[in-house]
Amino acid sequence: MKAQLQQQVKQYQGRAQQWWRKREPREQQLLVLMLVFTLIFIFWYGIWQPLQQATERAQNRLATQQETLRFVVESTQQVEQLRSGAPRQRATPISGNELNGFISRTSATHNLEVSRLQPQNEALQIVFNEADFDNLLAFLAALDERQVQIEAIDIAEGGEPGVVRVRRLQVRAGAS
Repeated sequence: MKAQLQQQVKQYQGRAQQWWRKREPREQQLLVLMLVFTLIFIFWYGIWQPLQQATERAQNRLATQQETLRFVVESTQQVEQLRSGAPRQRATPISGNELNGFISRTSATHNLEVSRLQPQNEALQIVFNEADFDNLLAFLAALDERQVQIEAIDIAEGGEPGVVRVRRLQVRAGAS
C-alpha cells in the first residue's frame, strides 16, 4: 500500500515537472509570482488577521474584567466601611441661602431639568417633569451628602422605562 502510494506521488511529480518544463520562462516567473502572492494572501487572511482579532478581543475582555475588579474592590471597601460602623465623611452642610444655587448646580450636574423651583417658608419645593431614575437617585445622594433634608417626595412613573416624574420634592437646608 505504501509503495503504491509512493508510486502515485512520483507519477504526479513527473507530470507536474513535465507541465512546468513546457511553460516558457516568462510564464514560469508569472506563476511563481502568483504563488508568492497567493501564499501571502493565505497567510494574511488565514493566520495574521484572525490572530490580530483574537488579540483585540482578549484585550477588550481584559479591560472589562479590570473595570469589574475595580468596581468590586471599591464596593467591598464601601461595604466594609458601612459594616464597621465608621461614619461617612460628609461635606459641609448647605446653608439656607445657598440651597437654591446648590439645587440648580447639582440638578444640572446630574442631567435633571428642573421644571419648577419654588421657595416655601424655609424649604424649597422642586418639580421635575421627566427624570432618569438613576440620575434622580444620584441627585438625592448628593443632597444627602451635603446634609440637605428631604421633607417630602412625590414620584410617579414616566412614559418610558427608567423615567419618572417628580411631582414634588420638598427639601430643607441642613445648616441654618
